[in-house]
Amino acid sequence: MSIYDDKTKGVIESNGRFVLPSFKNCDEATFKASYVIASDMKCTGKITALFDLTVLGNVEAAELDVKGKFICTGKCVISGTLIAQYDIWVDDIRAKAIESRDRIIAQEIDADTVKADGNIVVGKCLAVEKLAHSGNNIICGETAYGAGKVAANTVVTGEPIDLDDGADAVVNPNSYIPSADRAPVLIADNASTSSVTPDFAASGNWSGYLDWLIENSVVQSAQERFMVWKETLSKVDGLIRTGMTDYRDLTLLIWTVGIASSDYFSDWPQVQELLKMIDRHFASVVTADRASVFCPLESYSELLQALDILNRYGDSMDRTVYGVAFEMLISNFGLKSKFLTERLNEKGWKAHG
Repeated sequence: MSIYDDKTKGVIESNGRFVLPSFKNCDEATFKASYVIASDMKCTGKITALFDLTVLGNVEAAELDVKGKFICTGKCVISGTLIAQYDIWVDDIRAKAIESRDRIIAQEIDADTVKADGNIVVGKCLAVEKLAHSGNNIICGETAYGAGKVAANTVVTGEPIDLDDGADAVVNPNSYIPSADRAPVLIADNASTSSVTPDFAASGNWSGYLDWLIENSVVQSAQERFMVWKETLSKVDGLIRTGMTDYRDLTLLIWTVGIASSDYFSDWPQVQELLKMIDRHFASVVTADRASVFCPLESYSELLQALDILNRYGDSMDRTVYGVAFEMLISNFGLKSKFLTERLNEKGWKAHG
């Protein structure tokens, strides 16, 4: 068994967390402090974390038990049960059973059973063989499929549900909302995307469209996201109109990249133009003096969201600006961007995701 704590040699302390540059495969592992693992993890047995556990890579184990928050930027394959006391945030989860006392957020989930006291949010597909149960809402950007059933206050899918029992597989929800329109809009039962969305897109009225999304969202987290999006685009638009010569906060560009690359706005010329203009501004600033820009973030969650946007949509940015933003974000982990890039390449990943 391998044990990692605040006295383990070779780790880097950063903001109350310990960064382990490389994990050695073992039969079992126990973490007695909050850890960030900057490599893949593989255990033939159980991984136990007594506090938060963040993995900048893939995870493979027989069981995983995290007493805090579990975050994994890669694929997590657990042959048995994955349990976290707080949030589970993973790109791709494959497990026999998944359980969280808080939210589960992933791009894809494939399990026999999934249980969360909070929302289950899946960017693409939820595959369930027995039961997926949420104390709040289940939201799928694409669909839910498999032989199992789903139970939640509200079940929202971007495409018609594909469970073996069809809509009958949705157990006692307040509502089931499949919306196969141009984007997985989380709307109330009495709203219709087909009659209003094209008008907003044709006129380029992104502000009105976001107001409509905010008004018709049935999930509070979605409503809050659209409110932040409106504030972000309004700020970009205002800076462009009045002049952004002295503006240096790179986070505004990162959030704009995420909005413009989303299913909601990826085909809106007006929003793409806002992105191009702010990107050109920062390209000019960084070329003149790269030390003049900054990238403040208010929480660990914001840091991971920003990294996720760079990983997914970094090609939308000027390459020099991307490099500066990536280095600033990685420095929050107490690492150098060159070191992390080398580790990613060593593991056979494309650099930066």
